Amino acid sequence: MSNNRVSPMCARFDRFQVDLSSGELRRAGITIAIQEQPLQVLRLLMKAEGQVVTREELCAVLWPKGTFVDFEHGINTAVKKLRQALDDSAESPRFVQTLPRIGYRFMLPVEWAINGHNTNGNSANGRNTYGHSPNGIGNGIGVAPQVVPVVGLETASPAPAILSPAVSALPDVIPSAITPARRSKLKALTAIAVLVAIAPAFWLGYPPRSKLGAFLRGTVLRDHAGGRATLSQRRLTANPDGSPLTSGVISPDGKQLAYSDVTGLNLRQIDGGETFLVPLPKSFDALPQSWFPDGVHMVVARWEDAQKKPPSLWEISIMGGTPRKLADQGMSARVSPDGSKIAFLTGKWDDEEIWLIDADKNITQKIADAGEDHFGPAAWAPDSKRFASVRRSDIFNNSDRHESLVEVHELANGRSTTVFSNPSLDKELAWLPDGRLIYSPREAEPSQNDFNLWSAQLNSRTGRTLGTPNRITNDHYPIAGISISTDGKRLALLRRLFQMDVYLTEFGAHGARLTTPRRFTLDDRGDSPSAWTPDSKAVLFFSDRDEGHGHIFKQRIDEAVPDLLVGGKGFISPAKSTPDGLSFLFLAYPEPGDASDHVRIMRLSLSGGASSVVLEGPKIIGVNCARLPSNLCVYSRFESGVQTFFSFDLSGGKGKEIVMARRETDDGPGSGWALSPNGRYLAVPKSPDRYKESGLRILDLTRETESDVPLPTMPLIMGINWASDSKTLWVGGWMGRSVDLHGQVSTMLVGSSSMAIWSAVPSPDGHRLALQALGDDANVSLLENF
Repeated sequence: MSNNRVSPMCARFDRFQVDLSSGELRRAGITIAIQEQPLQVLRLLMKAEGQVVTREELCAVLWPKGTFVDFEHGINTAVKKLRQALDDSAESPRFVQTLPRIGYRFMLPVEWAINGHNTNGNSANGRNTYGHSPNGIGNGIGVAPQVVPVVGLETASPAPAILSPAVSALPDVIPSAITPARRSKLKALTAIAVLVAIAPAFWLGYPPRSKLGAFLRGTVLRDHAGGRATLSQRRLTANPDGSPLTSGVISPDGKQLAYSDVTGLNLRQIDGGETFLVPLPKSFDALPQSWFPDGVHMVVARWEDAQKKPPSLWEISIMGGTPRKLADQGMSARVSPDGSKIAFLTGKWDDEEIWLIDADKNITQKIADAGEDHFGPAAWAPDSKRFASVRRSDIFNNSDRHESLVEVHELANGRSTTVFSNPSLDKELAWLPDGRLIYSPREAEPSQNDFNLWSAQLNSRTGRTLGTPNRITNDHYPIAGISISTDGKRLALLRRLFQMDVYLTEFGAHGARLTTPRRFTLDDRGDSPSAWTPDSKAVLFFSDRDEGHGHIFKQRIDEAVPDLLVGGKGFISPAKSTPDGLSFLFLAYPEPGDASDHVRIMRLSLSGGASSVVLEGPKIIGVNCARLPSNLCVYSRFESGVQTFFSFDLSGGKGKEIVMARRETDDGPGSGWALSPNGRYLAVPKSPDRYKESGLRILDLTRETESDVPLPTMPLIMGINWASDSKTLWVGGWMGRSVDLHGQVSTMLVGSSSMAIWSAVPSPDGHRLALQALGDDANVSLLENF
């Protein structure tokens, strides 16, 4: 009897049947024409069982070594023809998902058969037998404009479609109805994560890390001393863009992953692949924070009203039952290994103070206060007697001190000791049973926006580091969460990427509505619009597409490729048009380590040439100009919690302070400000309180008066721009609205779960808007042998 294994040659998914031996593709019994290369692509995708097939792998199979062809074009053509045969689309895929610059993934489970038998051994009486295959679900991005009488912008409304995972070998998704109230909460949770991750970059004019496609799969190899196994890394979740995870933590035994997304709180069996929803009371939206040692209970964070109240902490059981409140306010909770204590963060921005819940004594007490700095989540030592946490300086209020350090907090004596410092440290830590501390620093240029895992051995007595740190991963996504099993053999890594893109929309009939936005910048990098050319035919935008360095580009609205206007490796700001519109201004910041804190205001003609210095001064953070016939320009400075504004003209001079615009604020340069096109009004945001009403101050520079415009549903303002008539403001942000000078608030465009709209830059002719839109992508992978 032969022991040779026979590879399955027949497969079925959805309504399709594939016979690889004959090269036939059938849909509902009808033969579909398909060429050899598209069929080979389909074979590789089906064999990958839901994993990513890289473009390099496709190239190696489709063309023998030594073949000279345009491989990129060839792969694109083969995949396009495969989609045509499957009646699939790249924009809303049901079968073949594109991971930009990485490869492709088959989205549905596949049932294989060999010579009349399916692969699980059941007889088919001479015919191929297949199991049931669920329908695929698309993951396209859509935005639904709304008709309202006054111009406006909002980012807090629900998406037109919500996705929910099905139970299968891979976490596929199926439609699930979610109430508008729940959608609003879910979007609020995502918005908060956005702010924590990229608000500093947005405020300073640096876009967030460019998108390199979906999370890099596969195995990262590293040799260990003593012949230990190499590091293995595999995906645990496969949520598409627009349906990101909001949290994810591994269970103490390393067998389950608790994660949250738009469907609710899910529990996934890591080795079996089964996934199910954790039973929770209606409208109880939970973000898993940490497990108790019993593997049944966990701490979750809950927003009951994300617009008005901070998150609270609760204890739940994965078996169901009534949740128990642990703290009225808290986030980033971590349970000690012995289950007796819970360390969590709180404060105005949810991370300035560390508090401790003693479960045995039912006591809550403050452990540490960062003042103007910010803490990262606690990483408990194996003995539960101390924990480590990252402290990071506030880059706005401590502009002369940029540092991040790891502190160890001793519970017995309340003492805090600095273990080591590194200005590139991110907030996530893990403390392994073998004494290693895992941390995530920022990579060096040109990969300065990437974060990876490193480990350092800690002295068990002093807590100091020993030896040389070891690198663990070599990936591209920012790290949003680290959790480990009790034995330290498994690590769940949550990576999350926020990407800014530029979208264009036009006003419809009589200006009463906006057209569906279309994506304008087509690269996988961070792009933010800031100005238009005077003829309204091209957009100026800021992008990090050149090795992570922020540059200024110009792109015509009828073209797909931009022109570079300002490049180089220096730190600059987005462009702002001069009054005549024929040139633009930008800020040139001092290089890190420079003795001077002076910032130069630069001017460059749209027709090209060399840039020139208009003026320079300390701690300048923004510049705006009116339009002819006004020649007024304004710049702002921020220092020691005070923002000041100065008027100037392009002929030179240091400028004159606009005293009435001075404001004290603890939000740094804040959400920006805007000078009206006629040069009369200056719009400045009020200092925000995250859970209280915010608004705008409208300063009349001609009459030297001011008025307040309340924005009751928008505590945080992310973008302000005047309409061309100087009577209406476009305001975007977390729970955003838009207003006119009389305080009338209205909505013309809403974001979705796949695209949050932060700001809108109107064209000079008033016919179009360039939108700054934020996409979100987050998934969890499992690391072993690290």
